[in-house]
Amino acid sequence: MRKAMAAMTALALTVSAVGALPARAAETHSLGDCNCDGQVNASDATEVLKYYSALSTGGDVWADDKVRLADMDGDGKVDSTDASHILGYYSAVSTGTDITPEKYMQYRTKGFGEFSYYSSIEVRAGNGCVKIKANDISADEYLQQQYPEGVTSCAYDVSVYRYTANADGTEKSELVCSETVRDIGKGERVYRYYGEEYRQPVDVFSAALPQELETKGCSYRVEVRGHYKIGGVEVTAANTSTAALDTLPLIVNNAKLTPHDAYKLYNIKVNPPVYKATYYVTAADKKILDDFAAEHFTPDMSNYDKIEYTWDWLNKNVTYASGSLYNDIISDSWVSACFVKKKGQCLQYNGALAEMLAYMGYDVYMLEMWLNPDGTNQHFRAEVVIDGQAYSIEVGNNGSYAGWLWLFRPIESSIKDLK
Repeated sequence: MRKAMAAMTALALTVSAVGALPARAAETHSLGDCNCDGQVNASDATEVLKYYSALSTGGDVWADDKVRLADMDGDGKVDSTDASHILGYYSAVSTGTDITPEKYMQYRTKGFGEFSYYSSIEVRAGNGCVKIKANDISADEYLQQQYPEGVTSCAYDVSVYRYTANADGTEKSELVCSETVRDIGKGERVYRYYGEEYRQPVDVFSAALPQELETKGCSYRVEVRGHYKIGGVEVTAANTSTAALDTLPLIVNNAKLTPHDAYKLYNIKVNPPVYKATYYVTAADKKILDDFAAEHFTPDMSNYDKIEYTWDWLNKNVTYASGSLYNDIISDSWVSACFVKKKGQCLQYNGALAEMLAYMGYDVYMLEMWLNPDGTNQHFRAEVVIDGQAYSIEVGNNGSYAGWLWLFRPIESSIKDLK
């Protein structure tokens, strides 16, 4: 009967408190319920602070029973720390955590021991930042069963290390930068397994990177340590998750760009290679590229992201123009054929991306080549030079030639012996 009365009292108080956050209905005289109203909320914290302030001016001392209710941390006294614990508990239950005040304080004072969570992370260099995806712990059914009071992520420590080789062949690591990130979004990781596509919920966040990172003769790894709230109490994982940071996006994003309208075609079917023609990015082509960018690019995308997105889009959205289909684009620019009519062959696929790269300011050129070692099957491909290093690009098409697909593959320049 006493429990029923307490529940009814809690319900009545919750309904009458217009606009207030619902606190967890607790047993009368439970820990933290120092005003004995059946709830632990901000009113109890206020009463504790008033009492603590009054004590310094000779106010009345609470009875032992009331002190035990208000003494959240069990140190034998009632002070501002107890008020802080009450507010922490109130915040936890106001966001849906189902936990008793006693259990909450047990977590606060004794922690969770060596709490570990092994997350698969993905890292990508962006504009002055590293973008990271980590497993969403709140979607881990096993952990949610282990902690029915709820487990969520609240922050991540992100550290970036540079690795270089010592003279004796050993590896040396150096901390480049570190940051604790609390701005966390939600997304998903898409992957294929045995031909099936799977989607996994992930946390999405980013940390700052130095604008100029050395990319020659070294490698980078990103180390991530999660902060999680269990029952409203923050705990830092005992373990870290690591992943290699691909330096290629850094190289592409940091390239010195000179926007230009012309790009050349070289014939490498002969040895040495020879210049064949010059193509131009016309005003009409720029308009098409600008419209594509406005529709598909987002403000957080780096140059590498934009190029990769376009490369993937061309592969998946442009139909290979075999036979009579080619007649519809024979007079079109590569950009018009691919982005407007969505038709093309190797010349249009790779030429459209080359025009975009030229418009952006990259040192890009086209190659006329034989696809087969026996000097048959003419093909066209693009190359880009960044800081003296050549990179091959192949867009291909999403059909019988879908294997012809790579982006910024480092190679020896195909025109190094240009006549």
